[in-house]
Amino acid sequence: MLLMFTAAPVVKACINPADSYAVEVVLNKPGIVYVPYPAFSALHNAIVENGTFIFRSHYDERLIVMLWNASDGPHLRVQVPVEWNETVLTKTTFNASLLITADALEKLKAIGWKKIDNLTFARNDVTIALKPVAGNECTSDRDCATGGCSGEVCAPRKEATEIITPCVYKPWYNCLSLTSCGCVNGLCTWKPNDAFEACLREHGVDPSKVIRAGYFELEVEAVNRSDGEVNAAVKDFLSAFGISCDVSLTLVKTSVTRLSPSLDPSEVSASKALKAELDWLIETGALRMDESDVEGVLRAAEWGNAGHNSHIGWYETENGTSAWIPYDESLNPLLVRCFTSEVPAYELPNGTAYVGPTLTKPPSEDSATTSGSAEGEVCGPGIVALLALLAAFARRR
Repeated sequence: MLLMFTAAPVVKACINPADSYAVEVVLNKPGIVYVPYPAFSALHNAIVENGTFIFRSHYDERLIVMLWNASDGPHLRVQVPVEWNETVLTKTTFNASLLITADALEKLKAIGWKKIDNLTFARNDVTIALKPVAGNECTSDRDCATGGCSGEVCAPRKEATEIITPCVYKPWYNCLSLTSCGCVNGLCTWKPNDAFEACLREHGVDPSKVIRAGYFELEVEAVNRSDGEVNAAVKDFLSAFGISCDVSLTLVKTSVTRLSPSLDPSEVSASKALKAELDWLIETGALRMDESDVEGVLRAAEWGNAGHNSHIGWYETENGTSAWIPYDESLNPLLVRCFTSEVPAYELPNGTAYVGPTLTKPPSEDSATTSGSAEGEVCGPGIVALLALLAAFARRR
């Protein structure tokens, strides 16, 4: 099966867009020992390209693992296969008043929207990003004050003293002790939080009637979706915020070439994928590494932490200590700014890599022989690794 993914980067490599779909660690902490041989003398279901071992993931065979030694230490990279594809992008933007509450987020989750970050959501190749549009009532909490007979209204300070409301105390006013009146995105409002919103609902009050909704610009991007599918997705998204009216959208379509992963990265865990390979290397004896260091690496493991600028390593932090962190978060990192779009293809054997029992010993300057069975044969998928090693040896000569 032919799988597309980036080649192993070197220390001074350029940024590759495929790094967004990979996680990579350099095992550069003093005390960590990487000795692939003699264990890898019997490595099967792997190929070797320019000194890099390449094989399928022990966590999910759809993922690719790359292992190589560089001047800064051994690198381990797990990659979601990618390829360049022609895609049709549909984009649109519009403004809407939305109150982002815990209820709204739960409704989005229930209808299949995944939270990419605090204000970005995706479902079925449709992504909606919320960009706050600041109001002009305030710039800080000092510009806001409470008004009304019971102090139940949050408004701009100049207006608050003039607000008159009936002097009838309502039970939900007790909820105001759980929040404060202040400036949120340019608007004076009772500040939203889970406890305050829950209290309002317990008293039968819709939080959107008390908390002033924020104003957002919604940026919509869809990949290979029809106009009808985009409109339906936007309508469904807005329904989670209690908006049922149809929005007139101006859709703009463009054809672009973009790097596409073979599977949704959210379906697989970068941390679990990296752990599977570290555990396997330790089990085979190719790697000696403390469990505490494994845990430290995994805490920093997420898709996108790969490549020269963002790979994980044992680096000095800004406070002078050392920790397993992405390189670009370390003290005075030397970041590269060049880019490459090269995505080589490799044909990998089916199944995950394993060690033994048949030997596939690589050639050396002293000996180019390979030990195998009693008849001197190399059986099964291990022949792939052997042929690659012989080819590499021939090039060196």
